Amino acid sequence: MNIPETGMTEKVVLALDAHGGDFGVGVTVPAALDALASQSNLEILLCGIREEIAPVLSEFETKDGFRHCFERLHNVDATHALPADARPVAALRRGKGSSLWLALEQVSIGRANACVSAGSTAALLALGVKLLGMLPGIERPALMSRVPSASGHTNLLDLGANLHVSANQLVQFAIMGSVACPMDGISGEPKVALLNVGHEDSKGDSVVKEAHAMLKELPINYSGFIEGYDIFAGKADVAVCDGFSGNLILKSGEGLAAMFFQHIESAKQTGLLSRMGAFLLGKSLKNSLERFEPSKHNGAPLLGLRGVVVKSHGNADHPTLVHALREAVVEAERQVPRLIESMINDYSIEEGL
Repeated sequence: MNIPETGMTEKVVLALDAHGGDFGVGVTVPAALDALASQSNLEILLCGIREEIAPVLSEFETKDGFRHCFERLHNVDATHALPADARPVAALRRGKGSSLWLALEQVSIGRANACVSAGSTAALLALGVKLLGMLPGIERPALMSRVPSASGHTNLLDLGANLHVSANQLVQFAIMGSVACPMDGISGEPKVALLNVGHEDSKGDSVVKEAHAMLKELPINYSGFIEGYDIFAGKADVAVCDGFSGNLILKSGEGLAAMFFQHIESAKQTGLLSRMGAFLLGKSLKNSLERFEPSKHNGAPLLGLRGVVVKSHGNADHPTLVHALREAVVEAERQVPRLIESMINDYSIEEGL
């Protein structure tokens, strides 16, 4: 397939899985309209069941600020939606005609620059590989997201697409991460590191050690091993790990921030001194912790496919999904798959590295 081209000032077309996520069209339709209202160069292909989408759309037809959006919102009729817990085999067997299949297909045929879905990660991975295919030299796709750190953000991958990985795949993730890493706030080449149980070369299992040795031979800015603490301390721009570890780090950070928010709110309901302390510290602490909110970094690109695919949180609400749509626009404008393919060719990396 040909990877659709776009530019910063050109039209960007997103294909949105209207039924993906916990809330379906009740969130995807308003989010699509909000994204259209804020970006004049954006068009959205809403892939879903027309009879379910139409009642939600009708609520916005007379609202100020949205009337001009409808001409840039197009429906792609789906026959059904895959369940939120759809497994890869089921997705491949029953996926054709579904909202997720059609959203990916729009990218495959060149009608859309990117696909966004809050549906099943397993289904997205399986159908993404089937409909878009893998970039040469890449064995498995990987999810990447920005997590807040002391220095700004650390780009973490994989986040759950691959629970078990080989050394080759970790190396491929590192290369993709170094290319896809947003360069805002970074001077020079992004610093890439490999997550391990310690900094010493002697620590870690055989897979991590082998990947470490391979990465040291590549012309990327590889800094060696880091521990979990170092991710939030901002010791690397890109942190590479297996999907189980990455997902655990991401969800733990979000849970920790939520716990602090709850403690602040609880303190406001107790004695006078506690209320005063919560009031004085609450605003500053809340502003710091808000960077952990999913809505602030929702939208994880699925790297390694021959097209831009962005995965949203399954429980994304309206503003959170809007952020994922904006992330997809950025990924499409940067033409990340082309950048990855170019770097792989430059490094002369063959599949099965």
